[in-house]
Amino acid sequence: MPERPRVPEQKLGDRLLRGAIRWLHLRLGVTPAQMSWASLAASVAGAGLITAHQVVWGLAFVAAGQVLDGLDGGIAREFGLASARGRALDTRLDRAAETLVFLACAAAALVSLRLAILALVAIYLLTTIVERSGFDPGAKRVLLYLGLIVPWSWVFTAIFAVNLAGYVVGLLIMDCRFQVRMDALGGDLDTVASRAARLEGAAAAETTG
Repeated sequence: MPERPRVPEQKLGDRLLRGAIRWLHLRLGVTPAQMSWASLAASVAGAGLITAHQVVWGLAFVAAGQVLDGLDGGIAREFGLASARGRALDTRLDRAAETLVFLACAAAALVSLRLAILALVAIYLLTTIVERSGFDPGAKRVLLYLGLIVPWSWVFTAIFAVNLAGYVVGLLIMDCRFQVRMDALGGDLDTVASRAARLEGAAAAETTG
């Protein structure tokens, strides 16, 4: 029996915003990529407002960018448009948005440049393995809104700590999966490599014999 194509699992947000998702794509012809770029544009506007010390308005635009960022994935999942290229674009634009917003917070003297960069480094590290580990705590721009009620240094420290911890957990998940695969093959990496070499040697000997 032929294998059915894998349909991406819909999220709760997709179901809540299904009407808007269908209207945007069916009536306006909006694509996931266009929505991703619109999300970045909103974040750029938010970063500009934060730099100008209009923090509340800036965060409002950042929030709008996150909503648009959710809609791009919703459109892709609803209409079967998800692709590796689209996910890569979305990831790159997300990191660009976070970089601009975090640096804007430093430019507005809400947080030190050092702490803003540390938070970004932790996010970048997590990004390098999230596709393989499947683990992402998601604590990036969403924590910025806490800056309205707690010190900004706490917010960026939390972003740094959560994403760095997510990176470590992701590495552990990947290592556990690797060990499981090695156990299934009957040994550790050296044992499996040695067995493969012996099999190749035996095959070569039979051929020449």
